[in-house]
Amino acid sequence: MRHAAISWGPGRAVARVPRVTGSGSSRTGQAAFANMTRKGRMFAPLKTWRRWHRKVNLNQRRYALCSALAASAIVPLVMARGHRISNVPCIPLVIDDNFVDVEKTKTVVKFLKSFGVFEDVSRCSKSKTIRAGRGKSRNRRFAMKKGPLFVLGDSHVKLAKALRNIAGVDVANVKSLDIK
Repeated sequence: MRHAAISWGPGRAVARVPRVTGSGSSRTGQAAFANMTRKGRMFAPLKTWRRWHRKVNLNQRRYALCSALAASAIVPLVMARGHRISNVPCIPLVIDDNFVDVEKTKTVVKFLKSFGVFEDVSRCSKSKTIRAGRGKSRNRRFAMKKGPLFVLGDSHVKLAKALRNIAGVDVANVKSLDIK
């Protein structure tokens, strides 16, 4: 839009699109401003005042969270979502507090293999593909399936650091669980 441009009006056998004024330049006389022209503005620009975040009632949010947690304990529902949990002893898998002191990812992987959870983790790491569409250029280049979720307390920072480099594994804080 950074041009001095004005329409030539009817009668010159050209469209009534604003044209760049002046002389001696290759840009002179070229169409400007309209959405189909070079360096023109876009049609119906994206509005920054869209309501991206909608408030949900607190009771509804709590109800949804409880429903999601209850659904994660139903084995057929979890398996229907694609998770490989046939070798896991019980769902949800609750771990002793002694495991919290683990600092190494290697130790966590060994633990996951011993409880049969690593099959689901390897399914996630194999599923990493380049996303279709424009998301590639918008910092969402790769798409990957979801794996196990570890729900930890505030003081379990070491374990969270050990878990974060395993593909497909998510870590959530017990005080800030959400329905995402």
